[in-house]
Amino acid sequence: MMLRGSCASVGAVALVASAVLLLGPAVAAARDAVVTSFDGTPIVTHLFGPATPPPSGRAPTVLVGPTYSSPGATQPDEDSGSGPGLATLRAAGYNVVTWDPRGFGTSGGVSRLDSPAYEGRDVQAILSWLALQPEAQLDAPGDPRVAMSGLSYGATIQYVAAALDRRIDAIMPDSGWHSLISALFKDGAVKTSWLNALCTTGAPSGLTGGLLGAPGAQLGGVDPHLTTACVDGVAGNLSVADRRWFEAIGPGALVGRIRAPTLILQGTPDTFFPLSEAIANFAALRAHGVAAKMIWYCGGHGACATPAGDPQYPVREELAWLRRWLGRDRKVDTGPRFEWIDDQGTWRSGPDYPLAAAGTVAAAGRGTLSLSPFTSPKLGLTDLTTPDDHAASVRFARPRRGADLVGTPKIRLTYRGRADPARTFVYAQIIDAAARRVIGGETTPIPVVLDGRRHTIERPLEAIAVHTVAGSSYALQISSGGTTYALQHSLGSIRLTAVHATLPIVNAARSGRSVH
Repeated sequence: MMLRGSCASVGAVALVASAVLLLGPAVAAARDAVVTSFDGTPIVTHLFGPATPPPSGRAPTVLVGPTYSSPGATQPDEDSGSGPGLATLRAAGYNVVTWDPRGFGTSGGVSRLDSPAYEGRDVQAILSWLALQPEAQLDAPGDPRVAMSGLSYGATIQYVAAALDRRIDAIMPDSGWHSLISALFKDGAVKTSWLNALCTTGAPSGLTGGLLGAPGAQLGGVDPHLTTACVDGVAGNLSVADRRWFEAIGPGALVGRIRAPTLILQGTPDTFFPLSEAIANFAALRAHGVAAKMIWYCGGHGACATPAGDPQYPVREELAWLRRWLGRDRKVDTGPRFEWIDDQGTWRSGPDYPLAAAGTVAAAGRGTLSLSPFTSPKLGLTDLTTPDDHAASVRFARPRRGADLVGTPKIRLTYRGRADPARTFVYAQIIDAAARRVIGGETTPIPVVLDGRRHTIERPLEAIAVHTVAGSSYALQISSGGTTYALQHSLGSIRLTAVHATLPIVNAARSGRSVH
């Protein structure tokens, strides 16, 4: 797959030569256009000026990407989603651009899940169109002063676009992914509940567009690989061809090409794109010296079951990020590189991620577990924080009061057992035993081979962010199934002869990052 790099000059003006104004009722402070992308696909785009235009008539611009299957926002005086919306950004003095991603709304083409080869190049075409607009502040001819914002689908497109195009000055991805393989198919286990939600949200074919505007209704939809993955995923499988397609979407290694200052936001109870996705992206940015910050908040693709704190706190952080890097105001303090909200609803911070290790809370034990479709927890995206009463459970030592348990727990299982088929998964989750709650609703699949022989496996679990108080107590559960994953397909049992697990204790005042 050929990827186009940055450059406003490589055919940039040609990409937008066919941009035309839409016909129809005008929206106040808005201009609608159709931008023709690299392959001729029409991308419906909306430009909104600041609430109070600057004396120069030109302002920096924020591109706000929509969530999956949604068209771009068109209400200039409203906010939607968890981040700063059109009203807030316009009030702050920015132009705002929204668009209907290919395959959705009134744009053409088919969705390829933020692919660099398609959706990434669509954004490049929008940037080239924006550079020709009289409202846009420019850094150079063809180079608009621009940042990006958006949630989920609108988050990952930021990683992709910023990797391809250096004209993007800052990004603020909220609840995006690093890899759909690690997010949806960790260790080969299929996250069926979320895959089904993805498949039923984006219709594979049919009319997805409206009737107004130059391109008219579009025969949109999604790439056939997603359709076949949806069918195969019900049985917990993924073909080699579909796996390669998901791997090519990225952003993955492309994150290492980003140089734009990046504010990552990720939800502590996000079971679709868990904290590990943000951690991978942040690590890639920090490895290349990019100005980066990471915030974990109680939200994202998941219900917040603990105190959420001030819901406007992340919004204020995003606005500060824009003032610093889009407005280029060096006096703006964007704070420490890492901030998180704990399970008590308290915002905490540290100089970087990972934070310095300050010990562990350990668990050791053994147990047995029956495996069958009937012993799996109920599948779905509700009740994710309810512990499994049929699980094998091992208690952690009582932690000291006031400790920050932040980061990635680790597990080592020694086991033997028999099942048909022999290759299957068990599922590990950390329980707040005092509150009877699965921390973050997160479950990690552990691949096992139940052929009667002794085996040992080690795995990191999904990251946690808790603060211990008087009476805090935690346990590890090993279950036959995970609520977001495919139903247990084997029939048999496993004997856990040795279970060892650790929860990370951190020193929030010090960085744990290695200095090279």
